[in-house]
Amino acid sequence: MKKIFYSLISGLAFAVLLGACTDFNDQFEGLDTKTKPTNLAAYTYKLLDADYAAISKSALAVAKNKADSTAAKSIASNKYFTNTVPSSTNLPYLLKTKYPYADLGSTAAITSSFGEDRPAYFSDLTTVNILGEVDYKTAWGGSNYVSSFTPAVSPTTKLPAYLAAKFPTATNGQYKFLEYNYSKTDAVTQSTEVSYFSDDFSTHSVATSSPYVVIGENGWMSKDVRASLNWYCRTYSSNNYAQITSNNSGAINESWMISKEINLQTSIAPKFTFDVTIGYWNASCLSVWISENFDGTPAGITTATWTEISSNFTIPVIPTSGYGTATNAGIADLTAYAGKKVRIAFKYNGDGRPAADLGTDPKRTTTYQIDNIKVSETKVALSVASTEKQYAVYTFNGSSWAAAAISFVALQPADYSAMALSYITSANAPLYLPQLLSQKFPFAQETNVKTVVYKSGSNVTYAGAMQFTFTKGQWVSNTFKIERTEQFIYTKDGWVFDPTIKLPLVRVSGDNPYIIKFIDYVRTKTPDKFFQKGTYVNEEHYYGFSAYYAQIICSADRTTYGDQAIKALTTDAAKYVLFLDRVKEAMPLFTQLNFPNLTTDVSGIQQYVIFTIASYYSSSKAGTLTIKMKCTKSGTGSTPAEYTVESLVETF
Repeated sequence: MKKIFYSLISGLAFAVLLGACTDFNDQFEGLDTKTKPTNLAAYTYKLLDADYAAISKSALAVAKNKADSTAAKSIASNKYFTNTVPSSTNLPYLLKTKYPYADLGSTAAITSSFGEDRPAYFSDLTTVNILGEVDYKTAWGGSNYVSSFTPAVSPTTKLPAYLAAKFPTATNGQYKFLEYNYSKTDAVTQSTEVSYFSDDFSTHSVATSSPYVVIGENGWMSKDVRASLNWYCRTYSSNNYAQITSNNSGAINESWMISKEINLQTSIAPKFTFDVTIGYWNASCLSVWISENFDGTPAGITTATWTEISSNFTIPVIPTSGYGTATNAGIADLTAYAGKKVRIAFKYNGDGRPAADLGTDPKRTTTYQIDNIKVSETKVALSVASTEKQYAVYTFNGSSWAAAAISFVALQPADYSAMALSYITSANAPLYLPQLLSQKFPFAQETNVKTVVYKSGSNVTYAGAMQFTFTKGQWVSNTFKIERTEQFIYTKDGWVFDPTIKLPLVRVSGDNPYIIKFIDYVRTKTPDKFFQKGTYVNEEHYYGFSAYYAQIICSADRTTYGDQAIKALTTDAAKYVLFLDRVKEAMPLFTQLNFPNLTTDVSGIQQYVIFTIASYYSSSKAGTLTIKMKCTKSGTGSTPAEYTVESLVETF
């Protein structure tokens, strides 16, 4: 066998080497000084479950930190490798014990499981983002809104703005799973009474005889700041009310009945009203007050700022020897307090001292019965007949949010009902979801992909996602786990991963795809004269590549079709030098076009690509070129990797 070896270091165009084929891989420093193995082994093996456990144990034994330990343990539990827990550094643990006596240069093609990186959006889709009152109010543009989207105020037009405001730092490709209310009909306007506070004392504890129950339920407070007179819950004809009188109190009284805090923050023009009944009137003892800063404590009554609003009401002052009838006292406009929190109070100023102690003071013992207290307003509001929950998946494209592609399927309430489930668990997802997809997409085509997003727990915000591919008539879940075979090589340092790509450029049915990609590129850079017209358009005669025959041609054809540089040479040796120079010129570009994303090394091992391709001079002179390319600069996104020719060997 005869080899032609082209060395870049020597500066010579080529050298002729005679003798048997020898290995040209220079990874094995010092190999030439050792006894050459007579039988290099080429092992092949597929990992078993027990092998992952053994590798995990070995990796754990040399772990240097918690991260190393976690990675080592994951090999046993997952039974696959990943980009972060690579086979390149972990498989040698097994090979060391499985093939301990391998000769230098022996190889092992090992098949193992690899966990591909799951799409990043899976981590985005673990939470249900539920729209709330504030979100609907913003979507409708004011206080007149409904807690729902409608055909007129649609989720399609409003959700992008909601997402932009809620996630201002979103990155390109981020996804969100949304839950919102939807009405199939548009909102209509109607008048609605909105109550902020009301009490008719019907729920208060009451006694029909002394001792009576002091008003103190439903947040009320009763307190005499001068003596000990209380407001009591009384009843008559099955109607409860609050009552007070200084009759027989034996003291001067200033007794307050104060409400709980009333929230008017969402109000526009609230109104305050109550009913009053007078008994045994002898003096005006009742006044009505409001405060924004009362702290709810007895001591705070005298320190709070109280504003009297009695003038808004008409309280009867007609003397009577008995009880009058219940009468509405009127309405106080509390618009000034809209957007605030307040407390209302009824203050009773009476004097029930004995006549001997009154002196010239008049007796003040009028009885007051207060009932049907209400703070409310009538709003002209929007309403919808009914709403239902809907779910959607949206994605950020770098500048705005939009509904995700149709390959994303957000399960709707009807889907859960069809499965008789309220949510999907990791256990039942593989059982239920393929059937559901079959029903929803009866005309699915082979390789169609759907990512199903669903509620995943009883907690309303838990979500999950699974991806399925339609394969041979069924929806099959994507485990993101594949089998791959990688080569390892035995060196003086033991078994190491060999990232070398070995690619025979051979004839296939149709043009060789690697070669035709190169020829198509050359066509855009060199004159038409280097291409045949008509039939053989899949060949170029500057470098000599033929996609149809999968070979590099150094023959008369290259002279016939315009390569004047070769035609001008008079000896075969000179033509051959030019041929090899052209191959040297072509291969870095050839490799770059076909492998633009490789890196200079894999796990510290230099990245090489080794091509083998037929060479043709004439029917009686044909050989094989073996070209070893070295990656000298890693590919980074739009910038392709760079390569140099490490060696070139031609065998005839």
